[in-house]
Amino acid sequence: PYCQKVWMTLKEKRIPYKIEFLNMRCYGDKPASFTRLQPSGQIPVAIIDGRVYGQSNDILFKLEDDFSEYKSLKPSPGQEARAQELLRLERKLFSAWMSWLTAGERYKDLFVETLQQVEASITGPFFLGDKVTLVDFQFAPFLERMAASMIYYKGFVMRVPGKTTKYPKLNRW
Repeated sequence: PYCQKVWMTLKEKRIPYKIEFLNMRCYGDKPASFTRLQPSGQIPVAIIDGRVYGQSNDILFKLEDDFSEYKSLKPSPGQEARAQELLRLERKLFSAWMSWLTAGERYKDLFVETLQQVEASITGPFFLGDKVTLVDFQFAPFLERMAASMIYYKGFVMRVPGKTTKYPKLNRW
């Protein structure tokens, strides 16, 4: 998901880029050339103007700052505080999802409550209204994984394209 949000941002901004695919750790060791760049082995990694960035959020913000001539994904003026609030909500949802998925049913209510907060937070076709922003790209890869894993492992339906659900804003988004 961390690579996906960077990739989605690059595509939306239409910034030219080159991708090098690596094995996940579970499939073997990373090449030495990679671990010299990122000793932890974590992905994604971006090299921008010769500098290495090894955290997805750092990469996203660097892309916004250094490629301002491309489409902006920043929140509209006056929405910065709301964007920060939504980014905290995304982390809360991630935590609630992982808790219910891995630690058991006692976390279901927390997940549902947090998902309802997310539903209530969508103010237009995108989280912050009519314009796609970095907030949407923070949520997208995790919400995709949540929708798939929750129906498969818990029988919990978050969204069904083209159908009515308990989360109509999320379903449309």
